[in-house]
Amino acid sequence: MNLSTPIYSLEQFPEVYEPREDTFLFLDALESDSLFLKSLQPTVIAEIGTGSGVIISAMFQMFGTSCAYFGTDVNNQCCLAAQLTSKLNKSTVETMTMDLLTNFKNNICDIVLFNPPYVVTEQEEICGNGLNRSWAGGSDGREITDKLLNNLPNILSEKGVCYVVLLKENRLEDIVKNMERLGFNSQIVLERKIPGEHLFVYKFFKKVGV
Repeated sequence: MNLSTPIYSLEQFPEVYEPREDTFLFLDALESDSLFLKSLQPTVIAEIGTGSGVIISAMFQMFGTSCAYFGTDVNNQCCLAAQLTSKLNKSTVETMTMDLLTNFKNNICDIVLFNPPYVVTEQEEICGNGLNRSWAGGSDGREITDKLLNNLPNILSEKGVCYVVLLKENRLEDIVKNMERLGFNSQIVLERKIPGEHLFVYKFFKKVGV
């Protein structure tokens, strides 16, 4: 199916990350994997670091009212922006200001989406305010990403899948090996070179029988 970019307006939210090439790569990856996603028959979809909310609202295009949709972000302005995007697109998304999925019950998410802060930076930049937090990833650009991936066994349902945007400099082979140890398969859904970045969308899902 074709996923169109949801309508959004960030005029009121200067601290919210504007959809860019990495966002559109993510949309294209989810569109390309739509048959697999639909085969899961999900009931709970969560986007971490929802930002403008275009990704989670796009998922509403795919599944409609058959799912519950959640968007979380450490920046309350992002949650408000995502709510506006949801309203503009007549989708139904509940947003919550929290770190990752801290307040969710274990193993209830069928689809988890994350376009994390992946840029390799100094450690102190992670603790910055506003837009800085949307891209600063610390050592190897994985400070936040690793927190999520290491906790995936407690987040995903038995049939669950997690999609993550990653940068070539994030030491991807190391991520794949770590997920193998945790009992997960890793697969590249889509990759794209843009000026200054080589981006990937990976999906992680539990191995059968693990």
